[in-house]
Amino acid sequence: MKILMLVNWKVEYGDTPPPDKQPPDYFIKEQPYWFFRYFKEKPQVDVVDIHSFPWLEHWEKEKLRFYVWQTLKVLPRLGAYDLILSHGMQSGVVLSLLRRFFPIKSKHIVFDIGAFNSAAESGAALKLMQFASHSIDGIIYHTSRQREYYEKCFPWILERSVFIKFGTDAELFSCQQLGCQPRQQMEGEYVEAESLKSTTTEQAELIKAEKPESTVPYILCVGYAKRDWETLYRAWQCLRKKRKGSVRLRLIGYPQFHPEDSGVESLPVMPLPELMTQIHQALFCVLPLESFLYSFGQMTLLQQMALGKAVVTARVPSMTDYVKEEQNALLYESGNAKELCDKLELLLEKANLREQIGQNAAWFIQNEWNETHMAAEIEKYIKECMGG
Repeated sequence: MKILMLVNWKVEYGDTPPPDKQPPDYFIKEQPYWFFRYFKEKPQVDVVDIHSFPWLEHWEKEKLRFYVWQTLKVLPRLGAYDLILSHGMQSGVVLSLLRRFFPIKSKHIVFDIGAFNSAAESGAALKLMQFASHSIDGIIYHTSRQREYYEKCFPWILERSVFIKFGTDAELFSCQQLGCQPRQQMEGEYVEAESLKSTTTEQAELIKAEKPESTVPYILCVGYAKRDWETLYRAWQCLRKKRKGSVRLRLIGYPQFHPEDSGVESLPVMPLPELMTQIHQALFCVLPLESFLYSFGQMTLLQQMALGKAVVTARVPSMTDYVKEEQNALLYESGNAKELCDKLELLLEKANLREQIGQNAAWFIQNEWNETHMAAEIEKYIKECMGG
């Protein structure tokens, strides 16, 4: 089978895996891309990302909100593929519209990460998506409650859609990768990796070079898009009054969050091995989210769980399929700063609890929510859509 995959992010193309990126972000010739490496029957896959002209990239991303050039540049060779996969409707809407008017023989399946148009229930964009959706052969979604939105606004796709849990790379994001086993982490302690199993030389050097910036223990928050900074800041201020500087909040990816002398440290976006070390050295992680009826935050959650960290996250639709309360993570009501503060304080006071939750989290990734399981479900669904 020949598959064309259109992804709504930038991909690095090369001959060897880059040490600072994870599989979705690079494509190596003659090697299976991303989750396709777990397929029983290996397809031939070409990957086209959103690279175009700088001015056009900006206009498509910030104004148009979907990618035109990505599809137009592959139009002459669409007939060579049995299947086209669009990861995100931003990379699927143009092709869907073309298939309403022209006979394109390739099947088309969309990973509907954003519920078509951020689950909008009115407006011109909704009408456009509804019109385009009639040509789609299959929909894969990672948040089960998106089905509620489909029932209301896209009922005709229900029989062509399937919920498949997102999975992270359990081999890459593992304590073994960092040369350690999941364990109770003492406050301020740095555990030197004795061996860096399954890493490239470049990854090993980057990981070993990372040392903690201070001996003060920290809670880690990673990300920038769709994070509920206001609730996190109010919860942190409440916690800081109680803890009197005994712990810090470290942010990665959002450097303008805090005023001076607030007990908050900010770091920019960093290479993957460095990020993994930051997660590993944290006491635990916090993932503050607003509530939307589509998939977001899952990659961050599962990567931190895979590294054996307890995570405090909001009780929102994108999380509830993956979190078992007080078993593999803690939940708080989105926007409730007091409840978030209480959950942060609980994990600070009870080291055994955060250790147990972290161990459970790593177990769930190894046994359930990983790329191997996700790929098996995707392969099964593709076969169904292709008629076996």
